[in-house]
Order: sequence, then structure tokens, then C-alpha cells
Amino acid sequence: MNLRIEPLTRIHNRKAFSCSDETVDQFLRQKAMQDQELDLSRTTILTDTERDPTRIVGYHTLAIIQIPQDQIPNDRPKIKRGIPAILLGQLGIDSEYQGMGYGDLMLSDAQSRVVDIAAKVGVRAMILDSRTERLAAWYESHGFMRLAGSMRMVKRIETIRQEYF
Repeated sequence: MNLRIEPLTRIHNRKAFSCSDETVDQFLRQKAMQDQELDLSRTTILTDTERDPTRIVGYHTLAIIQIPQDQIPNDRPKIKRGIPAILLGQLGIDSEYQGMGYGDLMLSDAQSRVVDIAAKVGVRAMILDSRTERLAAWYESHGFMRLAGSMRMVKRIETIRQEYF
């Protein structure tokens, strides 16, 4: 395999992607390109250029959001305005490629991009909303913390920086 991580473009075959989560599939097929063109988010894909450079092996989508500070555990000092964060809106791996470590690769790529963004504009955390308990456990194994009573998960920028530097 010859893997490449690159921005989503119209040449990529979004319709063929299927990860067994209809929400993740439909976002890629119907919203990712539109949101990107409207500057609402950025979708990054993983392809196998040897097999088919238009086939999407996996993807992640990032967007900027503001959150209340109480959604970042143990954050100090107290700040009374919205806190800038990066939302991992979607992350999916095509069913044919699941269980091969590509989810780890795409999450690592997303976190690396968050570190780059934070160096330029200021970001306090990476946020995501897990859809299942199984996924929540997987994100927890990658250092994300669940907010009490919800499926929202957070990872402080300091923690991400420590992993990459």
C-alpha cells in the first residue's frame, strides 16, 4: 500500500465510502465538500494511491468552535468568555480497512493539525462527540476525557502538544 493523507477534493469518490455508521457515511457523501467550500470545516482523507487514488480509505473533519470553559476539565485561569477549541466533527474508516490501525493514523493526523493550528491562532482543546460507548472507550484510550453525563469528549492542547513534541 502507498498511503497518502490529503485534502478532500471533488475527484475523490465519496459515494463508495462506507464505514458502517450511516451518519459518518452521509456526512462525507453529502456535506463534507459543501462545508469545505463554504469554509465551515476542512476534511482530510486517506487514500491508497497504489490501488485507487480516488478511493477514500478514511477521513476526518475539523472545525473551529467556541465552548464554555467548564467543558475543559481543570482549565485555569477562569475565563468568562467562550473558549476556542477545534471540533473533530467526523472520523471514519471504510469498513474494508477497519482494524488495520488507520483510525489511529487519522486521529494522530487530526491532532497534529490541531497543534499546528494552535500555534497560529490559539486553541485550548480538541473536542468531539462520540456516538457510541465503544467509540468513547477508543477515544479514552487516546487520552480524551469524557464530560460527566455526556458523550462529549475533550483533550487539552497541552496534552496533545506533549504527545507530538
